[in-house]
Formats: sequence, structure tokens, C-alpha cells
Amino acid sequence: MNQQRSELAREEWREFFDTMTRNYEGAEVMVEVMNKDFGDLLGVEKLPLAYLEYDPKDDQFSIGVGGRDGRYPVVLRHVIDHPQRILTDTLQQGTVRAFDVFDAEGDQTIVTLYLTSVSSA
Repeated sequence: MNQQRSELAREEWREFFDTMTRNYEGAEVMVEVMNKDFGDLLGVEKLPLAYLEYDPKDDQFSIGVGGRDGRYPVVLRHVIDHPQRILTDTLQQGTVRAFDVFDAEGDQTIVTLYLTSVSSA
């Protein structure tokens, strides 16, 4: 798989994730955590994206999933405190986006967004 990875500057995080939320809200998302103590963990697989956000005041990155309908009535939230680096990939142009968030302890969270039936205007 040909991946183009680029690191986002910290001052771009908030706007980048606001844009990603607008473009991918409702798309299926997968969240994987690579924890140095516990190994690889699958946190979320193919749930609808509610939001992505970076809060500079609290220095937190959050992923919200679900909350869209009766099938997924509750928004589940995954939070990463004090993210250090964020890398972004385009895995398949126009259909799959992924990014990696690295925290202060060296753990890595991989978020993959699948743009399937959402049309762009």
C-alpha cells in the first residue's frame, strides 16, 4: 500500500480535525491503540464518526463515535491526553483517510476513516 505520511504542525490540529469532522461525519471509523504495556488493542471497529477534535486548552485529542440513530444511540469518546505528534495518511484517494496520534507515554492511536457512500459536493 502506497502511503504518503506527513506530520501536522500543532497549530494546525484544531482546524484540521474540524475539517475532518465536516468531511467524514457519519463515515465508518476504526480506532486502534498500540500500547507499549498492553500491546495492540482494537478500540472501535466500523462505527459512525460523530466528531474529531483537538482542544488546545486541555491539550486533548478526542474521537467521538456513534450517537447517530437507534442502532448507535450513545456517543462513545476516546481521549488522548497531551498528544505529542500527529501523522496523517491518504491510504486510498477519496475513500480512506488515516492518522496516527502519539501521546507523551509513547503510545500510538491509529484512526482510520472510511468514506463509502458519503458524496462530496
